[in-house]
Amino acid sequence: MIIKALHPDISENQKTFLTAKAEAGENSLVFQNSSNFSLNDYIVIGNPGEELTEIQKISAISGKTITLASNLDNSHPENTQITYIKYNKIRFYKASSKNGSYSLLATKSIAIDEKYTVYDDQTSLPTDYYKITYYNSDTTDESVFSDPIGYSGFKRYTLKKLQDALFKRFGDTKEQFLNRDEITEWVNEIKDDMVNKIIDTNEKYFDNSEDLDVDSNGEADLNENFRKFQKVSVLYDGENAKKASKIEYEDVDDATQTFSQENPYYYFRAYKIGIRPKGTVGTTKIRVIFEDHPDDLESDADELPKPIRFYTHVVMNGLMAKACEKAGKDKRADRYEIKYINGVNEMLEEINNLVLNENREVKDDEDLIFY
Repeated sequence: MIIKALHPDISENQKTFLTAKAEAGENSLVFQNSSNFSLNDYIVIGNPGEELTEIQKISAISGKTITLASNLDNSHPENTQITYIKYNKIRFYKASSKNGSYSLLATKSIAIDEKYTVYDDQTSLPTDYYKITYYNSDTTDESVFSDPIGYSGFKRYTLKKLQDALFKRFGDTKEQFLNRDEITEWVNEIKDDMVNKIIDTNEKYFDNSEDLDVDSNGEADLNENFRKFQKVSVLYDGENAKKASKIEYEDVDDATQTFSQENPYYYFRAYKIGIRPKGTVGTTKIRVIFEDHPDDLESDADELPKPIRFYTHVVMNGLMAKACEKAGKDKRADRYEIKYINGVNEMLEEINNLVLNENREVKDDEDLIFY
């Protein structure tokens, strides 16, 4: 199995430029400004992903002259960009299950002149999972593990696949105009818009349920994703639910109030939900049915929530609208925005009315093409 590892993002790292041409086989460089660099730092000479770009380590600094630990592999013209990079290696790990113990397979130098650093695991099995870390071979600093990726790779509705698809569809395969962070923001904006529209037409679509254990105050922490409560019940014996009525927090300690387990009340306080009567710690539970809010996509393997993952072609039209708008292509952006709006409306009709296709089968994942 071929595993492709993206390189660390160095776009915001400190930079400078060569003030004189550097020849292959030499080990010294002259910088415009060397003050942001230190002994034993690794630097990228050139632009990541471009031919002849390389990583070298600084072994000495004298004024604006930098001595490298090794001779240059390639020649670099005046004004070549120099960028600090924390890591010079990528480590590949493997486990026999997604949550298993990951063992080191290989440590490879970052192929900074390519888009990816590649490792070929010739012993891979369909049950295997992989993770990578970035590694500094001089300091032995190592980054946290990446998200796991399975033998079959990333699913088409994961964040990384959506990013890759937009780069390809927009014609920015070298990632020189768009960047992954802004695409991540766009994906989450579109996800939220589609979720909100689904909820507007069917408020129970994203309902979730949890049983919360009460503390000595008769309270429990709320789920961080809750959006709106649909129903609250109390299980004083841990099994039999009694529907609860809402009471304002300021009325909880009103001496004129009488509370009964047959007719319990619930209230909100900050990010907690509480009940009266309080119940028994270790036994009593508060059952909440609430409108969930799907998590934002942040890591490569994070997935769009159902049912949006079945409408990735609609998400892509929304992403193309945003990319064209950034590029100042307003008419093209408007066309994609119309496609996106029409796609969302079709999605709402299908998921709320269970539209059948011409073969009288429910449309599923395989019927929807991802461009």
